[in-house]
Amino acid sequence: MIVLLAIPALPLLAALAALRVGRRMPWGGGEFVVGAAALSLIGLMLVPDGANLSATWFESGGFRLTVGLEFSPLTWFVATLVASIALGVGIYSLGYMAGKADRPRFFAELGLFIGAMLVLVLSSSLVILFAAWELVGLASYLLIGFNYAEPGAPQAAAKAFLMTRIGDVGLLLGWLLALTLTGTTEIDALIGALGQQQLAPAPVALMAFLMLAGAIGKSAQLPLTGWLPDAMIGPTPVSALLHSATMVAAGVFLVLRLYPVFEAAPGALAAVFWIGAATALVAGVIATGEMDLKRVLAWSTASQLGEMMIALGLGGPLAASFHLAAHAAFKSTLFLAAGVVQEEAGTRGLDRLGGLIRALPFTGVVFLIAGVALAGIPPLSGFWSEEAILATAARQSFGAALLIVALIFLAGTYIGRAASATFFGERRPDDVGKPAWPMKAGMALLALAAASLGWLLSGRLGSILPFSAEPDLASAWRAFALVAAILGLAFGARRSSASAFGVLPAKLRAGLMAATEWPTIATMRISQLLNVVEAALDRVAQGIAKGSSVIAGTTHSAERQFDAVAELAAGGVWRLAQNSERAEALGFARGGDALAIDIVGIGERLRTLQSGRLYLYTLALFVWAAAALVAGGLMLWL
Repeated sequence: MIVLLAIPALPLLAALAALRVGRRMPWGGGEFVVGAAALSLIGLMLVPDGANLSATWFESGGFRLTVGLEFSPLTWFVATLVASIALGVGIYSLGYMAGKADRPRFFAELGLFIGAMLVLVLSSSLVILFAAWELVGLASYLLIGFNYAEPGAPQAAAKAFLMTRIGDVGLLLGWLLALTLTGTTEIDALIGALGQQQLAPAPVALMAFLMLAGAIGKSAQLPLTGWLPDAMIGPTPVSALLHSATMVAAGVFLVLRLYPVFEAAPGALAAVFWIGAATALVAGVIATGEMDLKRVLAWSTASQLGEMMIALGLGGPLAASFHLAAHAAFKSTLFLAAGVVQEEAGTRGLDRLGGLIRALPFTGVVFLIAGVALAGIPPLSGFWSEEAILATAARQSFGAALLIVALIFLAGTYIGRAASATFFGERRPDDVGKPAWPMKAGMALLALAAASLGWLLSGRLGSILPFSAEPDLASAWRAFALVAAILGLAFGARRSSASAFGVLPAKLRAGLMAATEWPTIATMRISQLLNVVEAALDRVAQGIAKGSSVIAGTTHSAERQFDAVAELAAGGVWRLAQNSERAEALGFARGGDALAIDIVGIGERLRTLQSGRLYLYTLALFVWAAAALVAGGLMLWL
C-alpha cells in the first residue's frame, strides 16, 4: 500500500524539492523529477495486482465520498505509459532547459503535472479523479504559459484553461449525478450497479453525456479543439508530455475507465463515434496545410485522438487502448525532434526549413522512425494499432472501415509533408547547432518505444486489459490500409512545404478556429462582466463602509451625550435617595395623615345620601340629566 501511495507522491515531492533547492542543483532540480519518474515506474512493477488504498472522506445524509487509489490492469497500463513517457521527456528536458532561466520553476511545474496525472489514472474514486483532473488542468496552464513574457503565451494558456474548464463542468455534474444515483463516489460501485441493472437508463445516459463533455475538453475534440494548436507556444517538453501522451489522452482514458457507463447508453456511444470522426477528418485535413512544424503535430494529435474516439464509439476499447499507447510513443518522439529543430535551427516554419538531415542526422532519423510509425507502416507501432482500429471498424460497416483508411492516408500525407520540408531538399538554414546529449537520450528512448511497442503488445494486450479481443482483419483491408499509408507518404513528400490540398486546409482552419473560440470568448466576456459587477459591488461596499464610519462617529458622540445625561440622572437619583427619609417623615407621613382625615369626613357626609329612598335617587338622576341636556344645548347654540 505504501508503494501504491508513493507512485504519485514521488513526483509531487520532486516538484517541491525542485522549487525549494533547484537553484543549487546542477540541472536546476530536473534530476529530482527524472529520479521520481524512474522510481514511480519501478514502483508500478512492484505493486501487486488488485492493491487498493481507500478511505472515507466524509459521510452525510446517506452519501459517502471516498478517496483512494486502485491498482487494476487498466490503471496499471495507463500509469506505466504515463511514467515511461515522463521519464523520456524528463531526460530530454535536462538538456533542453540547460542554461535557461527559471529552470526550478519549470521542473516544479513538470513534477506537479506528472504527479497529478498519476493520481488521475490510479484513482478509485470519482471525487479524487475530478480533483486530479483539475490539478492537471492547472499544471497545464502553468506550463503552457511558462514563457509568460513571450507574446501570445499568456493568452494561449488562458485559452487552454478556459476551454478545458467548459468540458470540466460536464464531468463535475456527471460525478455528482453518479453520487446521487449510487450514494458513493467509488468507481467500482458505479460499475457494479450498472452490471446489476440497478440504475434507470435515462439518468445513466445523461451521466454518459456529461462525462463525454469532460473528455471532449481534455482531448481537444470538436467543438473544443481550438486550444490545442495555440498551446504549442509552450516549451517543447510540455508539448511532448502534455499534448501527445498524457493530458490530451486523459479524455480517452476517462471513456475507457467508465466504458460500462457508455455501453449502457447507446446514444452516448454513438456521439463518441461521430465527434471522433468529425474531429479526426477536420484536424487531419488542416494538418496537411499547416506551415508550423509543431502545429502540424498538434493537429495530428487531435486527429489521432479522434481515431481513438472512433474505436471507442464502435465498441473497440482494446483497439483504442492500443492506439493510445502507440500514439504516446511516436507522437512524443516527434515533438521532441521538432523541439531540437526549433532550438538548433531557430525556426519551426516549414517554408524556412530544409535539408536538416545532414546537419541533424540523429534527430532526422528519430523523426523519420516516429513519422513512419504514425503513418502506419509495418513493423512499427502505428501499423499494429491502426490495424486494430481498422478491424473494429470493418466489423461494424464498410463505411466505418473506409473512414479509417482515409484517415491513414491523411496521416501519411501530413507527416510525409512535414518530414520532407524539414529534413530533405535545399539546406536551410545554414547555421545549425547540435543538441545536448540528454536531449538525444530522451529521443532515443521514446523512438525505441515507437519502433517496438507494436509487436510487443500485439496479441498480448487482450490478456492485460479487461476488454474483449478485437476481430481478425481481412487481408484485403490490411493491404488497402498499407497502400493508403504509402500513397499518403509519397503525396505529402512531393508537396513538401506547399499545402497538400490547396486553400482548403487554411479555410477549414479559419472556420474551425472561429467556431471553436466562441466558448472562450463568451467565458472571457462573462468574466469581464463579473469583474465590472465586482468593482461596482466594491464601490457600494466602500460607500457603506464610509457611511458606517459616519454613523459610527455620530453614534459615538450620541453615546457620550447619553452617558453624561445618564450620569446626571444617576447623581440626582442618588441625592434624592439620601433625602428620602426626611421627605417621608415631613411630607408623606403628615400629608398622608391629613388626607386620611379628609377622606373620613367626606365619607361621613356621603353616607347621608345613602338613605334607601328611591325617589331621592330618581330626583338626583333627573337633575344630572337635565344639567347634561342644558350643557349640550348651550354648546350647539354657541
